[in-house]
Amino acid sequence: MMKIICCLFAFVIYATPSFAKSPEQVKSAFLYQIAKFTKFTESMDPPPISFCFYNVETGPGSFLKDKSELQINKKPIKVILVKKTQQISELSQICDITYIDETLENDILPLWTDTISLNTLTIGESIRFLEKGGIASLVQEGNKIRLYINKQHVLQHNFKVQSRLLAMAKFYPN
Repeated sequence: MMKIICCLFAFVIYATPSFAKSPEQVKSAFLYQIAKFTKFTESMDPPPISFCFYNVETGPGSFLKDKSELQINKKPIKVILVKKTQQISELSQICDITYIDETLENDILPLWTDTISLNTLTIGESIRFLEKGGIASLVQEGNKIRLYINKQHVLQHNFKVQSRLLAMAKFYPN
């Protein structure tokens, strides 16, 4: 009887997902940390670090949009909702980080070929995103989210990614 009670107690403890984070929450935390370990262009009056999303009602943008108290290197963060119809040149002027979820990659990537700003860090959700010119990707592998970085593309841009971030990333292509 005691064994049954112990097994039941263990099942209740391990089956309760009270501290489980959704993939979107994990991705929003990744985006924030990526921004912390990236040095964007300097200016005398630094603007906020701007995160651009095509959707702020669901996905990682929904978790960052109401976090105006967050700062990165003493700069506030700003979440911007962008439209698929906005010109790439316009986005490159207002976005430090642009996040493109996997459902939009096929619609947006063809427009971005060879036009991605050297000042904008683009982050997607698939290896294909990296193959098509993206800088980083948050890829879900089973129950984990892994950061992949296209090191060749990072070296061509005007921002600097700190070695601490590179140390935790996987590279594509190897």
